[in-house]
Amino acid sequence: MSRSLTASEVSQHSTATDAWIIIDGDVYDVTKFADEHPGGKKILLKVAGKDASKEFRQFHDVAVVLGQYGSKLKIGKVASALADAKKTGPVAAPKANPLLTGVNGTFGDLAPFAEPSWYQDWYTPYYDESHKKLRAHMREWSTKNTWIQYYAEWDSLIKADKAPPRWAFEEIGKAGLFRVIVGPPWQAPDMPGVPELPMGIKSKDWNMFHELIVLDELGASGTLANALFGGQAFAIPPIMKYGSEKMKREFVPALYSGKTTAALAITEPHAGSDVQSITTTAKLSDDGKFWIVNGEKKWITGGIWADWFTTAVRTGGPGGAGVSVMMIPRAPGVKTRCLETSGGVMGGTSYVTFEDVKVPVDMIIGEVNKGLRVLMTNFNHERILICIGAARSARVCYQEALHYAHKRKTFGKFLIEHPVIRAKFAEMARAIESSQAWIENLCYQMDKTPRHLQDMRLGGPIALCKLQCSRTVELCAREASQILGGIAYTKGGIGGKVEATYRSNRGTAIPGGSEEIMADLGIRQHLKWANSMGANLANLNLHL
Repeated sequence: MSRSLTASEVSQHSTATDAWIIIDGDVYDVTKFADEHPGGKKILLKVAGKDASKEFRQFHDVAVVLGQYGSKLKIGKVASALADAKKTGPVAAPKANPLLTGVNGTFGDLAPFAEPSWYQDWYTPYYDESHKKLRAHMREWSTKNTWIQYYAEWDSLIKADKAPPRWAFEEIGKAGLFRVIVGPPWQAPDMPGVPELPMGIKSKDWNMFHELIVLDELGASGTLANALFGGQAFAIPPIMKYGSEKMKREFVPALYSGKTTAALAITEPHAGSDVQSITTTAKLSDDGKFWIVNGEKKWITGGIWADWFTTAVRTGGPGGAGVSVMMIPRAPGVKTRCLETSGGVMGGTSYVTFEDVKVPVDMIIGEVNKGLRVLMTNFNHERILICIGAARSARVCYQEALHYAHKRKTFGKFLIEHPVIRAKFAEMARAIESSQAWIENLCYQMDKTPRHLQDMRLGGPIALCKLQCSRTVELCAREASQILGGIAYTKGGIGGKVEATYRSNRGTAIPGGSEEIMADLGIRQHLKWANSMGANLANLNLHL
């Protein structure tokens, strides 16, 4: 039961040793918090004893700040707010005009382009009732499990080359999310310890749009769970597609449940997109029972906490014909070191060294010297995951800027009233919606195209879509930052999401294939496909 206070009573608490403020009718005692206030003690004391709602909303993310501090500092409500609450009850959301709504219903933020179009009552050929239910389920899960309160603690752990607590990985596993991110066909071995897919949906009924929703919703909520996914998302699929049945039985249940973790280790200091040039070697021991691995890997997502490394090694001669893939345990001779990137350390990016590491011979994934095929079939799914994350990050920047533009005034007008600002939103919306449409089309193709055709047919378009999405998030982070101004130049606070995205957007443009490689691959691969389809590329003018 809220304590009833009058505005007059609150006004008497306006000193450094006794400071109360009002925010949206709630009264907070900020006396002890004043010294911790990021904007400084004096700024907070300027509004002590007063209603600070307007100032608070201008400089803070209401949900985040009150979610973190509100329950600790709140001491009551002003009497008028209590009386209004009794008279009117909970504040109702504006009612939609029934003449303007269709049959799909709405979900989430109804601001223009702040959510994918099918959230805002647009018709769609891709989504059914199971997708709508999953959408609501994931928004609830990710909102409850943002884990933002652990950011500083986990950040310090990772910088010290230590892992976040195991319970976080197990919570993700329990929710079925590690099973989701491995991509089609989402089957799991029929054995104890493998969690169900979210909401108990059967793998035969699961498709790329379910996976899209999970990743999109996690990105919308900004949960730290996203940062813990990368290693598993890229390291498990080769095991599922090419690993032996023995390997699957022994490792997959623990990986899916989050009891153990894995990372994909391909890139080296001198070999990134050029996988055929890797130099990490694996040579058979004299007794033929082990591979002896030596070499180094760099920029390995999730490497800091990985128990296993799905690793590209050279078992034969030069070029792609000498590459194999094997599972390497965190055994003697394996060392990992945190690499701080422009996006921070939360993804567990690491430098990995292998020094005379003994790996049992049966840890080869697929066949010896035929690992390039294992790795190539992994890239399409890896890149579409990057596309989904980038498109949502771009939309979050747009969303943050749009709401800010409706409450921030300059020269006597709200920002949204300035044509130059609306032009920025138009450019962002254009890029976001075209990216989303391409992602959905590609997800549909991944569902329908026979597996043996996917690499050749979809490799080029997916590469170009990744280029499109990395450019989109870069555009939106920049334009949103311009709209928010100085508050998007500092870490945290109301501009924190935009600042973080602006700082980390290189993580979309480079990993998974740089923009330049994606552009060339996109055209080169699709020219090959066109030739295989019988296109007469030298005489296209004959058909005009």
